[in-house]
Amino acid sequence: MSFMQIMPTKSELLRLKKRLQFLKMGQGLLQLKAESLLLQIKDFHQKTKQLRDATMDDVIEAFKHLKTTEIRSGEHALKALADVNKDLIEYVINISFRSALGFTVPKITFKIEREKRYPHYGFIDTNFALDEYYKKIQQSIESLLKLAELENTLFIMANEYRKLRRRINALDKIIIPTTDLQINMTSEKLDEDELEEFIRQKKIKTKIKINKSEE
Repeated sequence: MSFMQIMPTKSELLRLKKRLQFLKMGQGLLQLKAESLLLQIKDFHQKTKQLRDATMDDVIEAFKHLKTTEIRSGEHALKALADVNKDLIEYVINISFRSALGFTVPKITFKIEREKRYPHYGFIDTNFALDEYYKKIQQSIESLLKLAELENTLFIMANEYRKLRRRINALDKIIIPTTDLQINMTSEKLDEDELEEFIRQKKIKTKIKINKSEE
């Protein structure tokens, strides 16, 4: 609202002062919310970094076991095992959404479905390294999905933080200064009007006195 749209009245001045008080209170609440959210973002960022590092370690460890299995059993045997298991194992990923920390965030669940009538290693010789590879790679998949969940939540929180900062900055740089200016200009206009009215009334009284003295 520009100053030209404001009627310089006492009621309007009172309304503007109440509005300014409300805006400053809202700015304070938004600032508290932004500070709290920033702490949560830092916490999530740390958790995400730790999980990312742990996941990379699991992936590296898994492929070390896979390499050991390839050396012991041979590349062809390993491929044969993979061909058998790809029809016996199904990876099921479900994505849902839930409310957390005041946001709607994704929830990713993961499970492995196997054909129970067959052993998931097929019919060729296996070894301890392959068992470890299977466990590590499953852990890695679960960790990667959890990592995706955390990173998406972190993105949502960061986006919300940016929105809060924009609102706070708009209040601080534009809305509150504009309202403050409107209050000052309205107050000045009222003071001018009161002064003009005072001078007018004084002139009237002076004129009345002069007229009475001339009678």
